[in-house]
Order: sequence, then C-alpha cells, then structure tokens
Amino acid sequence: MRSALYEGTLIHIRRQPVRNVFRYPVSYWLLDLDELPELDRRLRLFSVNRPNIASFRDADHFDGGPSAKLAVLELVGDPTVERVLALTMPRVAGYVFNPVSFYWCYRADGSLVCMVAELNNTFGERLPEVLRGPALEYRQPKRLHVSPFFGLDQSYEWAFSEPENCVWARIHVREDGDRPFTAVLHGRRRELTNANVARTLARYPLMPLQVTALIHRQALGLWLKRVPFHHKPAFVPGQGSVRA
Repeated sequence: MRSALYEGTLIHIRRQPVRNVFRYPVSYWLLDLDELPELDRRLRLFSVNRPNIASFRDADHFDGGPSAKLAVLELVGDPTVERVLALTMPRVAGYVFNPVSFYWCYRADGSLVCMVAELNNTFGERLPEVLRGPALEYRQPKRLHVSPFFGLDQSYEWAFSEPENCVWARIHVREDGDRPFTAVLHGRRRELTNANVARTLARYPLMPLQVTALIHRQALGLWLKRVPFHHKPAFVPGQGSVRA
C-alpha cells in the first residue's frame, strides 16, 4: 500500500512589504490513484466519489472529468507514466478546498518523470502546472492570481522530497530578484488504517474548512497592516490569470 496519511506543519513567511509569519498543524492524504477502489472498500470513514466523513472525488480535481489519473496522464502527455501519487486534502463533511495539490508521476520502474502542481484560489479558479523533469527542483512563471496581496509579475521556485517516511514541499516566490514569500509544508507518514483515519479526523477536524478560515484571517491581518491590494484579473481556463 503506497497510500498514506501525513501529519505535520505548514509555515508561511512573508518578508515584504511587511513581515508576517505563521505556522499551523495540517494533515494531508497521499493517494496512489490506482489504489482508490481498494481504499473505498477497506476504509470505513473514507469513500471515493460518494458521500462519507472523508471522500475523494474526481470532480474536485482538474477539469472535473471521470478520473483524476486520466486527467494527469493527459496533461503530462508522457506515455511512460504509469503510477501517480497525489498529496491532497479530501472532502471532509462534504467540504473541500486545496490551495495546492501535488502529484508525483512515475514510470513502471519507479523512476520519476515529472510532477504536477494543481493550484486553486479562493475565487474558484484552478490551474494545473506540469513541472518537467525528475530533479525535484523547478522554476515556473506565476500564472494564477492566488492572493490579492501579491501581483502576477512573479515566479515560483519549487523544491520537493519524494513521499517516503517524511514528505516536504517548499515554494519561494521570486520578484525583482528578491524572495518576498516562502511556504514550507512538512509531514510525517502514518499508515492508512481505519484507526489512523479516525484519529486524524478527530485531531484535525474539518481540515479543509480550517485552511479556508486561516487564509481569510491572514488576509484580514495583511489588510489591516495596509499591504497593497491587487484586484483579481480575468481568468482563462487552462491558461491562467490575464496580465493587464
């Protein structure tokens, strides 16, 4: 069983134009997308494409097609990809919001082909980005308006581990040669059992809703600190936010 739970922390560090740092505990699910039918049968509190306390729905990812894995394969366009691992938050009590989900794409021999970062903002817009190559370090122009306190003239520096006993992901935002923002996710693996699922749901109740609430709470704090505000630009599905 490659699927697992990860529990850890998410840290946000804003350096400009004011300093703002926060961290909070999080739980994520690592899902081997080929194992979803088995997980649906084996876990009492988790279901696939049907209601439960926790659930994974293909419609919550990519273009809402019949299969998240098929969507990844089509997006990546590499016929050697056979296994896809997704690090995401499932629906909890019917609610879901993932600022970003990560997908590791592997060949049959276990070698990494690429990664996919599926970005979502609180305006209901979604943009998946293919991060090409097995290096686990990538640079990507920013194409999705995420926060009203950052503009679009930025880029991302991504770095990852592979999901083993621990998993981590780091994102630097680059702008004019500086790094005004960094986010770091770190988690420790737990076996995906009925007991661990129940414990995780009790320890991190309504995790996706908590994430949404924290985003808005931090936004209020930045607004009160008079951080410059950027209005949301137009959005083109599959292409991203439109620069003025």
